[in-house]
Amino acid sequence: MQLFILGATGGTGRQLTREALERGHVVTAFVRSPEKMRTQHDNLRILKGDVKDADQLERALCDKDAVLSALGASEPRSDRILETAAHSTVDAMRRTNVRRLVVVSMALLFPDVGPLGPVLRFFLRRHLRDSAAMEKVVEGSELDWTIVRPPRLTNGPPKERTQTTERHAPPGFSISRADLAHAILDIVEQAAYVGKVIGVSA
Repeated sequence: MQLFILGATGGTGRQLTREALERGHVVTAFVRSPEKMRTQHDNLRILKGDVKDADQLERALCDKDAVLSALGASEPRSDRILETAAHSTVDAMRRTNVRRLVVVSMALLFPDVGPLGPVLRFFLRRHLRDSAAMEKVVEGSELDWTIVRPPRLTNGPPKERTQTTERHAPPGFSISRADLAHAILDIVEQAAYVGKVIGVSA
C-alpha cells in the first residue's frame, strides 16, 4: 500500500514508519523537520511540509491509499494543532479522493477510563480538548475513518499482543508505541473498524 504518515518524527510515528516499511509498504513521511527522520529506506519518501496547510497536503497526497496520523501536541503553545491539522488533512483528502484515515487520539476521552481519569484529565486538559476537537472533525467527515484511543504510551519492547474495544476504554493501562504501530497497520491492512472509535491497549 501507499501510506502517508503524519507525525513520523515522533515516538509513535517512527515506529509506524519502521514497521510499515518492514511490511513492504511504500511510505511518504510528511514532516516539519526532515532532519529528524532517522529511518532510511528505498520505499521511504520524506517530504517537508506544514500539516496545517491543506494545499501542501493536497500536492503530496496524490495516489496514496491511506493517511495515518500519529501527530501529538508536544508544546504548550500548540493549543489547537490536532484540530487544525485534522481540518487541513480532511480537506486535502477530499480534494484528492483519498478516503482511508486512521488517527491516534487518547483513551482519556472514554468516559469509563477508570478512577484516575479525573486527575489525568485535569493535568492533560489542553491536549484533551485538542484531541476531542480533532475527533469531531474526523467523525464529521465522509471519509473512511478510524479513531484509535490508546492509554499511556511507553517505549518498551513490543508484546505482540493487543486488546481492542469499541466505544469503551481498553482494559490495559498502557501500550508500547511499537504495539500501537502494529495495531494501526493491522487495522489499515484489514480495512477494519471503519467509522469506529476504538481503544487499544497491551
